[in-house]
Amino acid sequence: MKKTLITTGMAALLASGCAPSPQPGNAEKGTEPAGKLSKCASARACEDLGIRYITGDGVRIDGNKAVAYLTRACNAGRASACNSAAFIYADAEGGVKQSYTQALRYWKRGCSLGDQPSCANVELAYDKLRRAGY
Repeated sequence: MKKTLITTGMAALLASGCAPSPQPGNAEKGTEPAGKLSKCASARACEDLGIRYITGDGVRIDGNKAVAYLTRACNAGRASACNSAAFIYADAEGGVKQSYTQALRYWKRGCSLGDQPSCANVELAYDKLRRAGY
């Protein structure tokens, strides 16, 4: 599957400082960046934090937190966050249990929001599930 977890737009998002910058030493101490999930300022900020949790940018990698932030952004209409959450499930990243069914759910949502990479990945996920006997 074509992995588009961090796109050019995502790189620009990270550089824009949309979400709080990680503080030096956060990765070692495992502290949470400012802006807890329940207080995520915007869908874009939630997506940014989700990406940070899966890439380890200033925080310890935690797939479950990444999916939580990305899900919130996806539910708020950020199609690229849906695609990123799908890849976490498809690739079992950050300690998340692999689930093509969950990945397909997120790709379908991203596609319905107009994200072309998500649309392309829907068919790939169906193929993977068919080969696995689902």
